[in-house]
Amino acid sequence: MRQISALMLLGAAIGTMAPLGAAGRVEPIQARNEAPPPEGFRIIGNIYWVGGEYGSYLITTPQGHILHDTGTNEMHDVIVSNVKKLGFDIKDVKLLISSHAHFDHVQGHAAMKKVTGAQVIALGGDAAALEAGQDNSAGGFRGMVAVHVDRVIKDGDTISLGGVTLRALWVPGHTQGATVWMTTVSEGGKNYSVAFRGGETPNAGVQLIGNPRHPKVIEDTKMTLQRMKARQPPDLFLHNHRQNLGRPLNPALPVNPLCVTCMDAEAFTAMVANAEKSFAQRLRDAEAQQNK
Repeated sequence: MRQISALMLLGAAIGTMAPLGAAGRVEPIQARNEAPPPEGFRIIGNIYWVGGEYGSYLITTPQGHILHDTGTNEMHDVIVSNVKKLGFDIKDVKLLISSHAHFDHVQGHAAMKKVTGAQVIALGGDAAALEAGQDNSAGGFRGMVAVHVDRVIKDGDTISLGGVTLRALWVPGHTQGATVWMTTVSEGGKNYSVAFRGGETPNAGVQLIGNPRHPKVIEDTKMTLQRMKARQPPDLFLHNHRQNLGRPLNPALPVNPLCVTCMDAEAFTAMVANAEKSFAQRLRDAEAQQNK
């Protein structure tokens, strides 16, 4: 995560997409390491990218919509505009959920709640961070904006709206209430499991041993990695930062080729394995430094 002064929007303007399918697809820009497009598009089923530098997703239902992550303050107008261009009314957003309570993913919650009147939902430590407007993760980064949390959830809780249900998986390594949201979508007559990234490990460079804000960060990160390893990899994992797989996604996964935050089951498995290996090395380095 890094502080930004303005939102960088790159790429070609993209409208709503035609029906998805594995046949006749162009090479995903993910494989070419390009930035996210500035305008919204449908990813799969009822899930839409509504943009900005950091991932923000609209999950639509007949009875209102769910917005996952609001990003930075600079992203607010981009999200509102994209929702409108996609044919939806921003005031129909009923629920605001998040990946984790860092400014680059939730700074816009307060402004979005004011515009929509939506309920803010968050888990445990992240709910406390949002209410206080203060980052309580191991990094303690600046930039949070306080917002009232209407519903504090716990691990395994679900939210439902208009026939759509998402289940929360607590993954407190990156922040104390980081949450993987899991659901199922339909595309082309088939169902696909989808998970929205919560976070895996603490930010690089933060204090691991004896961290004053997150004393259990080591224990919580190990638990997070074990929980993620134990799960069946989702068909589609939606990251909240641009990914460069260096290859196209699984061709059997019918997602919009513009999606640069999309990861398939193979990429999810590799991500978790790499995170575990990297964190183990970071912990060894921290312990060696302490013993000097």
